[in-house]
Amino acid sequence: MGYPRHKILLMALLMEGGALVFAILLAGYFDIHLYPLSFNPVKDILIGTAGAVVPFILLLFTISERAREIPVLGSLRETVLYQVREIFINTKLVDLVLISLLAGIAEELLFRGILQVKFGIVAASIVFGLLHFVSPAYFIAATIMGFYIGTFFILSGSLLMAVHMHFIYDLAALIYLKFCMRDGKEEGLV
Repeated sequence: MGYPRHKILLMALLMEGGALVFAILLAGYFDIHLYPLSFNPVKDILIGTAGAVVPFILLLFTISERAREIPVLGSLRETVLYQVREIFINTKLVDLVLISLLAGIAEELLFRGILQVKFGIVAASIVFGLLHFVSPAYFIAATIMGFYIGTFFILSGSLLMAVHMHFIYDLAALIYLKFCMRDGKEEGLV
């Protein structure tokens, strides 16, 4: 059941590596400077970590039994528990860290560092949602997450904060789905 571990890692490396190369090429084309990521790394890491808490709590509610009967959340719950979770079922903790780190760096440089800077938060968030399309409900959730991270980016001006928030959220979500859920039910840490 699930995908082989090596295929998930290869897919993540190709997709996120491709996004990173694309971001760097676009940065050169549009003359956008992606570095330095931060002028106050400690502050940005703290804000990024704190900012990841709210979406993680919303994820926990979304995958709970209480969300099953709420129209959009019920659909999102099914997608997360039975499609997204299935992708990562054969991974190890180190894989989840690597995948989350790659996604945080590559996607935030592309979506916040390039697309949001050049085309605005609306365009960047919609494209973010489209490129995370697994189902209509997942598209909506990813688009909202794009606006959320994008708003923090506007307020802080820090790509490091956006990268770190994305990394922490993805890592927490993937660890929870992998190690704390069994057949759509909470099991506690294994």
